[in-house]
Amino acid sequence: MKNANTTVIITGPPGVGKTTLVHKICLALRDKGRILQGFYTEEVRGEGISQRIGFDVVTLSGKRGILSRENPGDQLRRPKVGKYSVFVRDFETLALPLLGIEDSQPEPDLLVVDEVGKMELLSKRFELAMADLLKEKRTLLVTIPERSTVDLVEQLRKSAGSNIYQVTRSNRNILAGEIIEHITKSLL
Repeated sequence: MKNANTTVIITGPPGVGKTTLVHKICLALRDKGRILQGFYTEEVRGEGISQRIGFDVVTLSGKRGILSRENPGDQLRRPKVGKYSVFVRDFETLALPLLGIEDSQPEPDLLVVDEVGKMELLSKRFELAMADLLKEKRTLLVTIPERSTVDLVEQLRKSAGSNIYQVTRSNRNILAGEIIEHITKSLL
């Protein structure tokens, strides 16, 4: 069992490649035999158009659910972030079980959370689960918005064992190796 909490934080402006970087890191760590658990968010574009219509939440095992849509087409009142209606219950159903350890599953070497952003934080249960994770001896890979004053994001930044990586267009292709090395060392 690890004796320290390690939180690797990836941040940067929208569209810079944070999620792509997370994918590269996860692929490399899986190739090394590491057990990973968690989720990432993915843009959803309309059929035949390049316009973004929302975001999905996708587990590392491939399960997919709706995080947000521009025009959901139902009559339910949902909280909004900008022009997107957020499907909080759908998000919680898919993401929250991944933040705990199920008795039948081995403890993951790395817990991946992409991202801790405005949409995800509309779930108070998610916010509480993330705050609890900071108290545990776990290795986390988390993406956060570049500019956020949300309490949980500040807690992540300031928590003991946090390492922040700022992604830019000029460094996004070389950061994966550095982060993989850092995570690998923290797991020893």
